[in-house]
Amino acid sequence: MQKDYRNILVPVDFNEPSLNAAHYAAQLANADNCEVVLLYVVETPGMFLDFFISSDELVKIINLAKDKLTEVVAPLQGKWPGVKFNTLVERGKPYAKILEVAEKEPIKLIVLGENHDNNEISAELGTTVYHITLKSPVPVLTIKGNPSKINNKIVLPLDLTRNIEKQLKATVLYGSNHDAEVHLVSALIGGIKVRESRIFKKLKEAEKVLKENNIKTKVKLFEVSKVPPFMRILQYSEEVGADMIIVLTHQEGYTYDNYIGAFAHHIINLSKIPVLSLTATAVNIYFENYFKMLVDPFDLTKK
Repeated sequence: MQKDYRNILVPVDFNEPSLNAAHYAAQLANADNCEVVLLYVVETPGMFLDFFISSDELVKIINLAKDKLTEVVAPLQGKWPGVKFNTLVERGKPYAKILEVAEKEPIKLIVLGENHDNNEISAELGTTVYHITLKSPVPVLTIKGNPSKINNKIVLPLDLTRNIEKQLKATVLYGSNHDAEVHLVSALIGGIKVRESRIFKKLKEAEKVLKENNIKTKVKLFEVSKVPPFMRILQYSEEVGADMIIVLTHQEGYTYDNYIGAFAHHIINLSKIPVLSLTATAVNIYFENYFKMLVDPFDLTKK
């Protein structure tokens, strides 16, 4: 029996970034008529737990977490009375337990609050964020700060890989549900004639798909020489007031499943705008049923 992917999962550690993520998820749920699951993971030392903490102490920690989750839900429920909130307390390694819950429960999206605000290209993603965006069976939305807008302007960076079709699946669904304006963007190294380039033709093909699905679309192709393409795309996203960037965590045709692609890594790490990260599994499983109902001129669902 196929899952009914209807819930949004928000891992909560009671710090400000995760609480901001809970508020953002509540807005999404209110717009999409779905439920929010707030998950707290009691981090345990592993197989030798009994040597570090007694069962009574563990019960106290779990009950305290449940009480704190109830306190988190109260203002959310007051602001969004039409949204159903569920709470869940698990024990284990946080990122592993989050992925396990996303796999077992009818989760359609994970919303993560970033714990740091990186401005350096060399900065690393947090361990939990990295592992979840790398292996998640569903799309992952990472946010920094407390964004107020939702999905009105989406930036979709494209390259020459086959993954363009998978990104379009996600963009058609989100764009249709939120009456979004989609900005298709890419970058060329200086010296290549724009209109004769393969990527320009790819952008125009993608534009056709989105417009045939009645999605407002703009195309922007940059010539870059002094800054990395991802930096120019991040700059553009801020210039147009985008509130979501959609990226794929892996390049099509590569087998480095234990690593996030460099471009996606930089976008997730440096963007001040919410980033929707997609693994190939997340696209194939989650978007398949939705996309069959939409115009599909590239016959994308069979690829």
